Amino acid sequence: MEIEPFGNQILIQPMQKKSVIVSEKKLFCDYGEVIAVGDEVKKIKVGDIIGYTVWGLNHLEIDGIKHYFVPEDQRFILGKLPLSKRVAS
Repeated sequence: MEIEPFGNQILIQPMQKKSVIVSEKKLFCDYGEVIAVGDEVKKIKVGDIIGYTVWGLNHLEIDGIKHYFVPEDQRFILGKLPLSKRVAS
């Protein structure tokens, strides 16, 4: 199934291995891979691994896995994982 987010929305597939990262603001967040972005998204691209908070996000299930729509907004996206810090899922 191919989903195209609108506007500033980012579609994230959570990492298979359940992990939580603590952000600089001392918030706990999940992380996942960006699989699609809307046409207004400026700083995030497909393939990025980002830390995000799931509270208040819309989601949908694709092949039994919950995916999240996240606006490109610092209230939900807490950071991007550098290539050198990424772990295999």
